Amino acid sequence: FHCRVTKTVANDKVDVANNIKRESRGCQSLILWLDCDREGENIAFEVLRTCREANARMVVLRARFSALSRADADRALNNLVVPNEFESKAVDMRMELDLRLGAAFTRFNTLALQRAGVNLPVDDRGKSVVSYGPCQFPTLGFIVQRKWDIDAHVSEDFWAIKCSHER
Repeated sequence: FHCRVTKTVANDKVDVANNIKRESRGCQSLILWLDCDREGENIAFEVLRTCREANARMVVLRARFSALSRADADRALNNLVVPNEFESKAVDMRMELDLRLGAAFTRFNTLALQRAGVNLPVDDRGKSVVSYGPCQFPTLGFIVQRKWDIDAHVSEDFWAIKCSHER
């Protein structure tokens, strides 16, 4: 819990980051068109940091939109904003909490079950781990609910009307 969490570019994305840096060198400004939520804001700051490694003077603005219509795009372009660092940091904090809580509860659950003599399944590396993640429970809930809905489905007759015309 004392280690600092750092973000790095994944090995398979290094070419993308290098392309962003190369394109940034000759730009004066950048408008980011990303999802209009906290996750989009967090991605905006990842792109912003990468761009500024190559061009610290670049002006970076954010378009906020909720639809892809011409009117919404025009409105977003006419009302550009500075990316919101607080929203981005909120996402970083949630990700760090998910990571730390997930690691702690995974370790706790695995050790508790092993000590109790529970025969846990083994993964392809020969390890027995009972994984916990804050996102796993809501996802599992969606899956279970969908299964219940499918099981509870009662088939009904289906009718279709087909028309044709001949001269």
